[in-house]
Amino acid sequence: MAIFLFAPWARAQYDAYAVGACDLGIFYQAVQGWANGGWPMVPIKGYVQLGDHFSPAFALLAPLVWINDDALMLVYAQVVLICLSGIPIYHMFRRRHGILIGSAMLIAYLGSHAVFGTIQFPVHEVMFGALFLAWGLERMLAGRWTQATILFAMLVTVKEDGGLMCALIGLYALFNRQWRHGAFLIGWGVSWFVVTLKFIIPNLNPGGFTYAKDYQESLHADGLFAGIPYMLTHPLEILGLMTNEPAKVETWQQLLIPVGFAALASPLALLIVPVMLSRMLSSRETQWSHSLYYDMPLIPILFAAVADGFRRIGSLVDRARGIGPDPDPQLPPKPDAEPAKERAWWNPRTATVMAAVAAPVFLWFGVQNLTDNAIVTWYQGTAKPFNNQAIVGEAPAALAHIPGGVTVRATNNLLIPLLPTNEVTLIGSNVDEGDWAIVDKVNPSCPIGRNEIPQIMKQLDLMGFRQVYITDSKRIVVLHRTAPALQPIRGTGTAS
Repeated sequence: MAIFLFAPWARAQYDAYAVGACDLGIFYQAVQGWANGGWPMVPIKGYVQLGDHFSPAFALLAPLVWINDDALMLVYAQVVLICLSGIPIYHMFRRRHGILIGSAMLIAYLGSHAVFGTIQFPVHEVMFGALFLAWGLERMLAGRWTQATILFAMLVTVKEDGGLMCALIGLYALFNRQWRHGAFLIGWGVSWFVVTLKFIIPNLNPGGFTYAKDYQESLHADGLFAGIPYMLTHPLEILGLMTNEPAKVETWQQLLIPVGFAALASPLALLIVPVMLSRMLSSRETQWSHSLYYDMPLIPILFAAVADGFRRIGSLVDRARGIGPDPDPQLPPKPDAEPAKERAWWNPRTATVMAAVAAPVFLWFGVQNLTDNAIVTWYQGTAKPFNNQAIVGEAPAALAHIPGGVTVRATNNLLIPLLPTNEVTLIGSNVDEGDWAIVDKVNPSCPIGRNEIPQIMKQLDLMGFRQVYITDSKRIVVLHRTAPALQPIRGTGTAS
C-alpha cells in the first residue's frame, strides 16, 4: 500500500522536472558506470562517485540499468527499499505484541517525517542504510546475532560513516556478551572508516575529502574525527552547539516527541549520537533540518529502541511486582516451568494503549510533513506542489533538438532526461563540457540562479555556442558550438 502511495508522488516530481543533478543525476551516472564499465565515473562531478561519498552499495542497482536505462528506475528503487525497511519494524513489535500492534507501528514508521522527507528527495544512499539497519536491528533483537552481524557489516558500503556506526553496534554487542560478533564489528567498522577517509576518498577526489571543511568552525579541525580532542576538552560547548539553532531543536523534537521519549529507555538510542554530532556540528545548515532525508537512518534505530525500551521498562515493573523476567520469545519454554503470573505490563490492553498513543502521534507528524510538502494538493490533481507547469509543456520539444551520443552542458532541472542517451555535465559546476548546451533561463536551480544566467549566456557565446532552438516563452534555449571561441574559457560555471 505504501509503495502505491509513494511511487506516484515520486513519479510526479520526476515528470514535472523537479529533480536534478543533486542527487538523482549524480547517483544515476554512478549506477550507469557500475552497469556498463564497472567504474562509477560521474561527469557531473568530474570524478568517480566513490571520491565524493563511499557508496559502492549503488552497484546493487546496476541490473536496473540493464533492464531499462532510465533514471526513473532509481526513483522507484528508493520507494521500494524504504517501504521494505518497514517490514522488520513490524516484526519487532509483532513478535511480542501481536499482529495488530505490529501493523500499527509499521504504519507509524511509514508515516514518519523521515520517510516523507526521503521520498520527496528522489534518490539518496539512506535507502540502503535504513534497510540494512532496520533488518539488522530486528535480527539482533530476535537473538539472531550472526544474521544481524552480516547486515550491520554491509553498512560500510553505504557511506564512509557506516564504519563508525558498525563499530558502535559492535560495542553494544560486547555489552551484551556477544564477544565474537562485537569484536568483528568493531574491527571491521574501524578499519573501513579509516581506509575510506584516509585513502580511498582522498585518492579518488581531486579536492580530497571535501566535507572535512564543514567542521572547521565548530571543532577547529578538518573533520569530525580530527575534532574529537576538541569535543573531549569542551563538552559544554559541544552540548550547546547541538541545540543552538531553532532548526536543530526542531529536529530533536521530530525525532523524540512522537515516541514520548520512550526510545531513551534503551541503550540503542545512543547509536544516534554520532550521527547527530556529525550533523549538528556541521556548518551546512541543511544537515540541521528534519525536512529532507537526514533523519531516515535514525528512525529504524529509534523504533528498535522503543521496542527494546518498553521491554526493559516492563521487566523492571514485573520485578517490582515480584514477577520473574520476561522469557525470551525465541526460546522454547522449559517443560517443568511453573505458570507465570500475569504480566500486566505486557497484556494486550496495555500494548494496545502503547500503540494507540505512539502511532497517532507519529502519523500526526507525518501528516504535518505531508501537508508541508503539498502531497495532498498533488493528489487533488494539480501540479502546484512543483510550480513547474510551464517547463513541463516546453521541455520535451527543446530536449528533442539535442542528438543522442553527444556530450551536453545542461542546467540542473533539464539534465535528467538526457542521461540515458548522452554524457551530461552540469552548467555551473566548473567541470561542464561538450559542444551542446541546454539552458533554463528562468529557473536553472543548483548551483546557479536566475541572476547568473546573463553571465552564463555571454560565456557560452564567447566559446562559440550559437542558438539552435528557443521555446515560445523564451525560457529554454538549446545551443550548439558552431563558431570558433573568441577567447579561451574552460567551463562556464561559477560555483562548484
